[in-house]
Amino acid sequence: MTVLYLFRSPGTGYSIDQLFDSVRVEVAGLGVNTQAIRLPYVSRGLRPVWQNLRFIKQLTADLFHITGDIHYAALALPASRTILTIHDCFLLTNNRKRPVRYLIFWLLWYYLPIRRAGVVTAVSENTRQELIRYVGRIAHKVQVVPNGYDPLFTHRPRAFMHQQPRLLQLGTARHKNVARLMAAIEAMPCMLLIVGSLTDKLIAELQQRQIQYRQYVSLPKEQVVELYNESDIITFISTQEGFGLPILEANAVGRVVITARVSPMQELAADAAHLVDPTDIAAIRMGIERLIQDDTYRQTLIDAGLKNAQQYTINRAAERYKVLYDQQYQLSHVYSPTFL
Repeated sequence: MTVLYLFRSPGTGYSIDQLFDSVRVEVAGLGVNTQAIRLPYVSRGLRPVWQNLRFIKQLTADLFHITGDIHYAALALPASRTILTIHDCFLLTNNRKRPVRYLIFWLLWYYLPIRRAGVVTAVSENTRQELIRYVGRIAHKVQVVPNGYDPLFTHRPRAFMHQQPRLLQLGTARHKNVARLMAAIEAMPCMLLIVGSLTDKLIAELQQRQIQYRQYVSLPKEQVVELYNESDIITFISTQEGFGLPILEANAVGRVVITARVSPMQELAADAAHLVDPTDIAAIRMGIERLIQDDTYRQTLIDAGLKNAQQYTINRAAERYKVLYDQQYQLSHVYSPTFL
C-alpha cells in the first residue's frame, strides 16, 4: 500500500507541512510505503486552483492524503481512495462579510471536498462542530484525529529566569492576539521572542511600549525546538485556533503555558496551562505575573503538562491514520468510482 501525502505549494506556510511530514515518517515506520508531493501553484485565484487540479489528476497511488488547506484537491482524486484532513474553518470565518469569496471557499474548500472524500478527519472536536455548523449534515461523516507533537520536543528542564523571563510567542497572524499580549506586558521586565513576520504597526507598537524583543522568521524545526528550550513561558492566547499544537510542544519540553479559555485550547490544555480570557488584557497580565512569581503553581502546571503531552504523541496520531488507511484501502478494492 502506497500513501501519497499532498502538501501546499512552497511559500504558503510550513506548520502543517512539518506536522504531516512527521506523521508520514511515523506511518512509514508502521510498514506503509509513504510518499509526499507539493502542489506546483499557490492557491490564490481560480486559475491556479484549476492548474493544480489538472496536476493532481495525473498522480497515482493506492491512497491519497490531503494534509490541509488545499481541500479542493479531493475534486480531482478518486473518492474511495482519498483522505482529507481539515484543520480549521478560518477561510469561512474570515470571509463572512465577503459573500463571493465566502461562497467560493464554502463550495470548493469545504462542501464539495467533504462530500467527495472517502474519509474526512478534523484535528479537534471543535473543528468538527464548526464544519457541521457551516456545511450541515454531510459533516457528520468527519472523524476526529488529534494532532501529535514532533518527537524532537523532549523534556529539557531549565532554571526559571525570574528577573527577565523569556516569553515565546509563536505566530503573528491577527487571531494570534499579539497586540493584546504586547499591551499586557508593557513595562514588564521580560524578553519577548516572536516567531513570525511583523507588520509596521506591530513593530511601532513594540517600540512605543518599550518591549524588548527578538524576531525570528521561517525557522527550521530544530531551531524552533531550541527556542522552546531557551524560553520560560510560552504565550498562546489566540482568539481562535483549529487545534493548538504549541500547547503540547511546551508541555513536552517542560515549559509553562498561558493560553485562551476558549475551544479547542481549553480542552487540549486541560489542567496543564494557565487559562485566561483572550480579550481581557488585565487578565493576561495577571496570568503572566502569577506564572513568574508563583513557583509552586508554575511547577504544578509543568508537571501536569508532561503527563498531558503523552496523550498526543505523533506516534499515536500515526497509528490512528494507519487504521484509517487500512480500512480505506480494503474498501477501495471493493468500490472504485470514476473521477469527476
